[in-house]
Amino acid sequence: MKSKNGPPRQLAASTLALAALFIVVVFGLAVFAVLEMRSRAVDDARDQIDRFLSGSVAAVNQNLLGVDLLLADLGMLLRPVGNEDMAAAAQRAAISMQSLARHSLLVERLEVLRPDGSVVSPPGREAVQLSPAFTARLMGQPVPELMTTAPSLSPRTSQQVLYFTRMVRLPDGTQGIALAEVQVASLARLLAHGAGIDGMEVTLESLSQGLLVSVPPRSEIAEGSASLPELRSAADARGIVRANSRLMGQDALMALRPTLNQDIVLSAGLPMEAVLEGFRTERNLIVGVTVLLMLMVVGVSAYALHQLREQWLRRREALHAKSMLDQALESMSDGFVLLDAEGRVAAWNRRFAEIFPQARVALEARMHMVAVESAVSGRSAEEAALLPPSLPAPGEQELELPDGRTVVVVKSPTPNGGMVCVYRDTSEKRRHLADIVEGKAQLQATLDALPDVLLELCLDGRCIGFHSARASLLDIGDPVGRTLSEVLPGDAAIQIMAAMREAYLKGLSFGKQFERRASQGTAWFEISASRKLVGEGADARFIVILRDITDRMSAQLQIDHLSFYDNLTGLPNRRMLLHRLQSAIDANVRRERQAALLFLDLDHFKTLNDAQGRNAGDVLLKQVAQRLQQLMREGDTVARLGGDEFVILIEGLSADSATAVMQTQAFGEAVLAELGRPIQLPAMTYHGTCSIGATLISASSASLEDLLKQADIAMFHAKTAGGDVLRFFEADMQTTVNARASLESELRAALKARGQFLLHYQPQVTSEGRVVGAEVLIRWLHPQRGLIPPAAFIDVAEETGLISPIGLWALEQACKQLDDWSNHPRRRHLTLAVNVSARQFRKEDFADKVREVLIRTGADPSKLKLELTESLLHDEVAETIRKMKSLAAIGIRFSMDDFGTGYSSLSYMAQLPLHQIKIDKFFVSGIGTNPKIELIVQTLIGMAANLDLEVVAEGVETQAQLDFLTRNGCRVCQGFLFGRPQPVEVLESQLDTELIPL
Repeated sequence: MKSKNGPPRQLAASTLALAALFIVVVFGLAVFAVLEMRSRAVDDARDQIDRFLSGSVAAVNQNLLGVDLLLADLGMLLRPVGNEDMAAAAQRAAISMQSLARHSLLVERLEVLRPDGSVVSPPGREAVQLSPAFTARLMGQPVPELMTTAPSLSPRTSQQVLYFTRMVRLPDGTQGIALAEVQVASLARLLAHGAGIDGMEVTLESLSQGLLVSVPPRSEIAEGSASLPELRSAADARGIVRANSRLMGQDALMALRPTLNQDIVLSAGLPMEAVLEGFRTERNLIVGVTVLLMLMVVGVSAYALHQLREQWLRRREALHAKSMLDQALESMSDGFVLLDAEGRVAAWNRRFAEIFPQARVALEARMHMVAVESAVSGRSAEEAALLPPSLPAPGEQELELPDGRTVVVVKSPTPNGGMVCVYRDTSEKRRHLADIVEGKAQLQATLDALPDVLLELCLDGRCIGFHSARASLLDIGDPVGRTLSEVLPGDAAIQIMAAMREAYLKGLSFGKQFERRASQGTAWFEISASRKLVGEGADARFIVILRDITDRMSAQLQIDHLSFYDNLTGLPNRRMLLHRLQSAIDANVRRERQAALLFLDLDHFKTLNDAQGRNAGDVLLKQVAQRLQQLMREGDTVARLGGDEFVILIEGLSADSATAVMQTQAFGEAVLAELGRPIQLPAMTYHGTCSIGATLISASSASLEDLLKQADIAMFHAKTAGGDVLRFFEADMQTTVNARASLESELRAALKARGQFLLHYQPQVTSEGRVVGAEVLIRWLHPQRGLIPPAAFIDVAEETGLISPIGLWALEQACKQLDDWSNHPRRRHLTLAVNVSARQFRKEDFADKVREVLIRTGADPSKLKLELTESLLHDEVAETIRKMKSLAAIGIRFSMDDFGTGYSSLSYMAQLPLHQIKIDKFFVSGIGTNPKIELIVQTLIGMAANLDLEVVAEGVETQAQLDFLTRNGCRVCQGFLFGRPQPVEVLESQLDTELIPL
């Protein structure tokens, strides 16, 4: 691989690797030499310490032995000679001791003491004070040995001295103490005599008394220095260890030697600073030489790389120049041939071979140009051989090739006598020129067909070019030479000049418009302006296109109308209402007035729509819109939100709230009266009403959406009150709505959670007391409110559509129970009745969902009864019958719940695939108290018998009611007389008895 600006990487890497290897070798040798020199310096120091200690220990032992022998003989000197008494002997001994002290190199004086400290000899001399502990230890020796005190100040000479002592026997047979005073300085000179090594530290120490003598002199051992036991235990074979010195605490080579006296040891230490002093000088020399060698290697390597790079760059530049030339030749759109001085082909490019493929053989053979031109012109080899081999004449000529192409040849001589020949194929250019001419013609034809007006204008608005539209409402004649203000109305000229200024700055302007009124009507034009490219120094030119957009503007106005107005009634829609509502709030602030918002909802509109069709509903909505518009005052707004909901905005009400309420009430009653009048529909006269909710709008009113919400809530309460009434918004209405919304939210959460819904079962019992089935009734076990009955939440579930998933859950649980009972001999005959709401039943996929539940649970369809209400017969009866038949075909049975309480046509009874009707508890409760109700019950039972339908009576609470029903042919009853709705476990325990006690 080659680097971009240097020699090949392999060569550079080899050079660098060789330099690096040499550096590593030099560095390694230097490191080895330094380590070897350091080791030699340390070994030399060890030898010095060893030699010093050997000599010093011998000298110390010799002197200590002399002192010991001298003290041992003092006891003999005190013995009387001949007839001497003790005093004379002591006097004689004193003279001898003085003589011995004078001849000793160490001892300054000698004394003999008693253990109590009194002087035996020399008599009359002041005794040396020894510590009691020292005296006791000395006198307690089993074998007399030399002992020394710690250094102390001599009272006689004021010099630091040591007292060497030995226990001796006195002439009277008692034990005494022989004492020799030795100056510390004398011992120091003895030690220093052999310590001629720079930095050497020497100590003479007593294991019991501590430091005795040191060189250099110190009064105590340095803190942090190695202890004597550590020196003894860590020493090598020669007794030398590296540790902190005893005197200075420096890193040093230390050695410890014992003397003949077990209590006295000699140590010597040489600091590493002194050990390595000479080594450092040699090391620095080696490092300097090594660095110099490395720098030389780096310099030589850099120079070599530089030379290689320069050589490579020169070669690369040559190759690059050749490559650039080759690329230039190959990228030429013209053919190229270079001839040498003899007229032979020296070089050519690919384009020449493409133009003249028949000349490729002559080119590759680098033949004479005569042969090449002969191949191009189609001459034979024999004809080409007859032509003189000379250079072609310079100049330009045009060749017409046999295939119809035209080639222009330009031949130019070169300085070295050769020639450059350039061949340009102009066939494409000629075709391009022809295309341009044709394109201009097509452009002119296109311009002639365009409906736009095209102007070429100067910066001052003067027209210098013009193309008139084929047909245009903008009749400006011939504007060339005139300004815009002379040919167009003022507003149009202003807009065009503004577009030109924008195009001058940005290069393009689009979107500006102007209106032109003429006898044919109003026309709209859109301006497009662009700055025309002109030569440097020339005045700016602009191309301006005026396009007729009258049709588009008309469509846009219609779209805007649809955006703000209802398509059916022509009333403002929600978007326009919110805009005017905001304006009303702003006006209230300025004028200190109030406004009112009325929310209208037509009563029973859905019933009309379902019964008479959507067309009738649309007619009703249009007539309601017309009547409301007739009631509007100036400034009021009526809007349709959608469906049968209208909103009226009344402005200009009194600032006094009570008066504003009265004004709103009066207006609302007028609306109720107007919409209460009969309305003629295509097929009938309709008598309708509406429910109105109202809220006042003041300067401090809530947001727009909140105002609409308040009016909607008030309308809801008006509709709840029965309709045809107006209700004003009150705060407690919001509370009711919030509670309802909270209940809806909790219902949705209960569906997602598990275990909040549960089923209770109310038994259905025959007149003999046998349980044949049960009705499934849902309960809501709220985590905070406890058990909630269906009446508290079913209505909300119906309105929100949650009844469908709740009902599907109840159906699946009932089917699971049926499947469970099918495995129990005493329960497999039981049926379960499940209530299905009209909203749930009308779902398109209701029948499919029921089948899926049966497949999923494995329940027997013949044991399942679906209880429907008569409200299903109000509309879409055919679809209801179709679904019932499809489910009855798989065995499901149907029961008509609360039969007789709703509105239905008895004609459908024969068409519905019913198996059972249920007499509502309202009729059952009237048995025994109302003969008319009893007659209705008898009629219902008889009708069911004639239609071959089963009858179940709901709400049976007394024995009298049961007896009446049994007498009249009702065989199955349900009610508190037999049991309340209860969990399945209670029902199953009840089934363990054969009959229900009646």
